[in-house]
Amino acid sequence: MAKLFGYDNPVWRFMGRVADVFFLTVLWGVCCLPVITVGASTSALYYVSLKMVKNREGYLWKSFFKAFRENFAQATAAWLIMLGIGAFLGGDLYFFYGQGQKAAMFVFWIFLVLAVLYLFVAVLIFPLEARLDTKLGNLFLMAFMVSLKNFSWVMLMAVALVCVLALGVFVFWPVLLVGAGAFYLCQRLLYRRYWRSGLGVAVGFESRAAYEGDLAYLREEITNDKLLPLPALE
Repeated sequence: MAKLFGYDNPVWRFMGRVADVFFLTVLWGVCCLPVITVGASTSALYYVSLKMVKNREGYLWKSFFKAFRENFAQATAAWLIMLGIGAFLGGDLYFFYGQGQKAAMFVFWIFLVLAVLYLFVAVLIFPLEARLDTKLGNLFLMAFMVSLKNFSWVMLMAVALVCVLALGVFVFWPVLLVGAGAFYLCQRLLYRRYWRSGLGVAVGFESRAAYEGDLAYLREEITNDKLLPLPALE
């Protein structure tokens, strides 16, 4: 009976994780309400979901607001840039689609391709921002290059995100209460499961021999042969 109601019981651990995901999604939603803070809130969401996968989240709200404060400036700048580009692409798609002319439809398809690339960058930009300490320009460049190099995987993430949003908006709204947190948590669980698969490391000195007082270089080569992108190492 003690094991049945103990915290180590798999059922209770699962329920506790569901409650954590719900609370994390609520935190994310509340902090997104000012709109301008969507970037910082999403970055904090990803940061805490990574901690949850490693079972090192501690107090969720403390970890969330710690990441929110630390990433606020850059994440907000990234969000405003993404918001402006998204508004521009959305407006152009709406305008050219309604024209009904061949030339307009050609331009529409060009903007549609750009919108897909935009969605790919949007999926990656805030997870990368939560993990990396780099300039904003490098962040966008890295998100773009990772999305091109790992096209199928990033497309899967983008489609999954759109499906979660569509399911919550048009079918069953309670999905939105856990959707954001569950999406990033599942992504991190997938990474944890397949992280070592296809990952190789080779270490060696560049010179065959070195003696006391000589300058020697140690070279480390990391190879990633799986579909999951490897944007950075710690």
